[in-house]
Amino acid sequence: MTSKVVKIVQACAIVGVATLAGCTPPPPPAPPPPPPPVVEAFPARPLAPGYAQENLAVPATDAMGIRQTVNTGLTSAQTTWNLRSAYNVAALNCQGPEHAAMAAQYGEFLKTHTRELSATNRALDSEFRQKYGPGYKDVRDKYMTQVYNYFALPPALDRFCAAALSVSNQLTTVEKGNLDVAAATLLPQLESVFLQFFSEYEAYRVAATAWDARYLATYGVPYRRPGGNPLAPEATDPLAPEQTLSLPQTSASTDTGVVASGS
Repeated sequence: MTSKVVKIVQACAIVGVATLAGCTPPPPPAPPPPPPPVVEAFPARPLAPGYAQENLAVPATDAMGIRQTVNTGLTSAQTTWNLRSAYNVAALNCQGPEHAAMAAQYGEFLKTHTRELSATNRALDSEFRQKYGPGYKDVRDKYMTQVYNYFALPPALDRFCAAALSVSNQLTTVEKGNLDVAAATLLPQLESVFLQFFSEYEAYRVAATAWDARYLATYGVPYRRPGGNPLAPEATDPLAPEQTLSLPQTSASTDTGVVASGS
């Protein structure tokens, strides 16, 4: 009898344990995996205007915001001569089909204004002599090298050629004796090309610096053009290896106004 009671108790205990086990809630499901990391969409690194090289040194501005270029603060003689120099650069280097007439127009310009250009050259010599003394010729030669390099600046060449074509066409209507007056209006048209380029380059430099600060460490060093400053007087090749220009370095004959390359 006792053993039967024990068996009944054991059976009840087993049933109770089974009942309790059946009442235990199942374990919660595993948490979902974390979402994949968000891939940041980032802009391409800003490009320099005209695909100019990195760290191009552009002419500074003074306290009045005037950029100090080779065309700043010129005398009348310098204005006319710099216009002639710019025209020479354009005639040599603007080689598009739309510029085909420019070289011939430049030749006619020299013939039409021979006397005025000769007088301008003498006046400019006198100005440099008075300012710099016996060594004025070296100073003038160095300055003229800067002028030619300035107008031959590769990143601005396309824009310069477009402006030079307009100036060339306007010069065909300038009569003898009126070149100085015309130069005062026409040289600023060419200069505006470079002033705009320099402003755009400075804006690019700010944007590129901001891009580098935010993205460079993560996304690596982007392709960059070689350094150097084609505006520097000592520059010998302002172009990338795959490009060529007729006038990377020039000197002017102050007697004839004709430019010789590579001298």
